[in-house]
Amino acid sequence: MDTVDREILYHLQVDGRLPNNELADLVGLSPSPCHRRVRLLESSGVIQRFTAVLDPQLIGRSYEVLVWVTLREVTRTAMTAIEEQFQSLEEITEASRMMGQPDYLIRVCVADAAAYETFYVDVLAALPQVQTLTSMTTMKTIKRHQPLRPAG
Repeated sequence: MDTVDREILYHLQVDGRLPNNELADLVGLSPSPCHRRVRLLESSGVIQRFTAVLDPQLIGRSYEVLVWVTLREVTRTAMTAIEEQFQSLEEITEASRMMGQPDYLIRVCVADAAAYETFYVDVLAALPQVQTLTSMTTMKTIKRHQPLRPAG
């Protein structure tokens, strides 16, 4: 990957719908070579997918809670089961397996505190693998989705 590829990646992270001819102008290429580079970045897996970033307020998901999850026992079976459950729950927008304690850090996005309480009691606390849950409410998101800047 060279500096032109990194510039392409930067501009696509800022605006994934940028037309190829505009992207080509921004990185100093003609449209055909620019298009070839984008396709190569996609086929090599550097660009995994294009997506839309939604406004949580407008979709009723502005109440964000970070939850530490500690398992009753740390086994392959328990980890596989809870990770499959995390994948199936749309309220969980991110899930990471941690080294040490806690076992997982998850991000839950729901409409409000009442919706979180219902999700916490009826879903999270009911997961058979869970020993403890520790919730931290997000006051303000300072930085998320930081584009990789071009070298230089």
